[in-house]
Amino acid sequence: MARKMSINELEDQLLCPICLEVFKEPLMLQCGHSYCKSCLGSLLCNLDQQVLCPECRQTVDCSTSSPNVTLARVIELINNAGDTDPNQESCPVHHNPLSLFCEQDHAVICGLCGILGTHRHHKILPVSTVYSRMKEELSALITEVQQYKRNLNEHISKLVNNKTRITNESDVFKWVIRKEFQELHRYIDEEKAGFLESTERKASRLVASIESQVTQTSDDLHKLQEMESSLETLNNESQLDFIRKYGSVPSR
Repeated sequence: MARKMSINELEDQLLCPICLEVFKEPLMLQCGHSYCKSCLGSLLCNLDQQVLCPECRQTVDCSTSSPNVTLARVIELINNAGDTDPNQESCPVHHNPLSLFCEQDHAVICGLCGILGTHRHHKILPVSTVYSRMKEELSALITEVQQYKRNLNEHISKLVNNKTRITNESDVFKWVIRKEFQELHRYIDEEKAGFLESTERKASRLVASIESQVTQTSDDLHKLQEMESSLETLNNESQLDFIRKYGSVPSR
């Protein structure tokens, strides 16, 4: 069995004989050989349209050369293969790159999984499309989370401001209450002192009046006692002396 040709070996076979680089916009001459479009243009500079092929030396008409589409496609495939990420994951079943996404099973699959495997008839999208959509959804979610975070920060700020305002208003209210009660206590003390002084003054007047009445009554009692003694003495007098002295008794 013939040995498989590597990409590097294949690239060596795809070099332009003129510039010795990989063909760029290859054009094929009537003889079958191909050259870069720019290389053929340099051969035609100051020459007629007919030139000798640099490889087979046949006379060819460059004006009739056509693009070598097959060669250009092969070169494109080689370039794309060279750009493939060597770390890209492969399907464990078909060993093809995981380039598709099954939306029904939420799984990353290869092309054969979507055609031959269990994901047939499911909605299949390219990984790049799903990646872009998910990135947009994630970006929208991040924006939503950031907005929610801003709202929470604003709410916390309002709560802190309300706490500070309530604390300050409470301190002022407590100061006003203390001051009002101090004034109230002072007023009560003044009223108490006034009532005590008035009561003491009235009580002193009443006591003095009672003491005066007691003194006056005691004097009257003493006089009555003296009168009683005189009347008893008179009552013990003889008949004639009683009559004589009775006229000196004061009236009732």
